[in-house]
Amino acid sequence: MHIYVNDEETPIESGETLDSLLSRLTSGGKLAVAVNDTVIRQAEWPDYQLQADDRVLLIAPVQGG
Repeated sequence: MHIYVNDEETPIESGETLDSLLSRLTSGGKLAVAVNDTVIRQAEWPDYQLQADDRVLLIAPVQGG
């Protein structure tokens, strides 16, 4: 099964959660996450199961002025 993370095809296991995907792909920093154009709150990540062809957008906060 596969999904798209920031438009890059990424293989996942059936039943994989958003939390486990982020653990594999990121270093644990602050992120905003959207799946299929819907923002997913961090409290939902452990239970949010990904589906084939989902589109996941990861956005890291940027400081500036």
